Formats: sequence, structure tokens, C-alpha cells
Amino acid sequence: MGMPVTVDVRDDAATADAIEDVFAELRAIDELFSPFKETSAVSRINAGTLALDDAPALLSEVLALCDRYRVLTSGYFDPWSDGRLDPSGLVKGWALARGAAILDARGYANYFVDGAGDVRTRGSSGNGEVWRVGIRHPVERDKVARVVLARDLAVATSGTYEKGTHIYDPHTGRPATEFVSFTVVGPDIVTADVFATAAFAMGQTGLSFVEAQAGYEAFAITPELDGISTSGFDALCV
Repeated sequence: MGMPVTVDVRDDAATADAIEDVFAELRAIDELFSPFKETSAVSRINAGTLALDDAPALLSEVLALCDRYRVLTSGYFDPWSDGRLDPSGLVKGWALARGAAILDARGYANYFVDGAGDVRTRGSSGNGEVWRVGIRHPVERDKVARVVLARDLAVATSGTYEKGTHIYDPHTGRPATEFVSFTVVGPDIVTADVFATAAFAMGQTGLSFVEAQAGYEAFAITPELDGISTSGFDALCV
């Protein structure tokens, strides 16, 4: 998926094979969904060598989820926005959720799964301490803008500070420039990941969109480095 992934399990009974199972799942998802690999199902659909009706079951599952979120976000999340299939804005969170589900199935109660800054936590980091997830400062790389206390939470951020301008308003085709960073916090990593991308594309209305979603909060940073958040976000931070 072209991103670093960290899996940190703090249960005393944790074993290396459980963590390897998580990475094996992520590698399999990468082989199926990567838009950068010519042999992936996504690339083959875009090349016209694989019909949607013949796509693997997991791809069909993801496309159904994409359609659900396309409707929920009024089209601001759309894996077909440029005429080609790229469900990466959902697949990253979905892959992390599947990795976390493997740890849940093993009975682990304290872990942290991080994929390029999108995080799913469970339990504590040790001695009852809540996991602390920093939201990176968009300019000063050695600093964080806020710190989220994340017990059994997902934290997902979309921003331009790593890849430059790469998020577009699918309705206008223009780049989204009202924010340089948009973070969503909530119970589900797939939803948080999609909302972070869609709300970034929405601009200022993205905050009110997240505000209206039960259980989710958001924090955005403008190009002037001003921080703006939903009403309940501060209560989640240190």
C-alpha cells in the first residue's frame, strides 16, 4: 500500500505469529487493491482486462462499501471520481480494520495498529495508560498539533503535507485547498478514514458534516495554521 504500518500489542500473551498474520492479511489486500501494481484486481479493471462482474468477492465487498459512503458523503467520496477505479481512500482503513479483527479474534485487548498515521487502538498502552495519538503539525515535523487520548478509538488524518495537493472536490474537479490537514476521530477506522478524505474535499462544510455524524469528531488545520474543531473534539484530547 506504499505506507509504513506499525502493529504494537501490549498483552502479555502476545505472540509473533499473531502479528505476522496481520501483516500477511495486509500484504494480501495490497496485492488485490493496489493501484500501483499491474497485477492487482483494481489495475486490471482499469486496464479493461477484468470485468466488474468477475471481480473477487472482497473487491465486490469494498465496492459496495464505497457506494454506501458515496451516498452518505453526497459524492465527496467517490472511488470513480476521475473515471478510474481507486478505492484507496477506503481500503486503507478497511485493511487496518481487518488487521485489528485478527488481533480481536486472538483475544488481545491492548493494541495499536497504525497505517501511515491512521490508527486503530484497543485498551491501553500498559499500566492502564490510555493510548496517546499525536496529530502531526503540518509544518514543524518534530511537533504535534494535538494529542488524542484514544481508548478503543480510530483516528484518521488526510493532509497535503506529505503528498502535496492530491485531494480534489469530485464535483468541480478542483483541488481542495481550504485545509492542509483534516483529522476524524470515532469508533470505526473505515468510517473515520473515509470521512477524513471526504470532509477535506468539502472544505469548511466538512466540519459541520462530521459534527452531524453521531460518535465522530474532527480537527482541521487551515493553510494559515489555525486549528478548527467540532464541539466535542477537545474532550478527547490531553
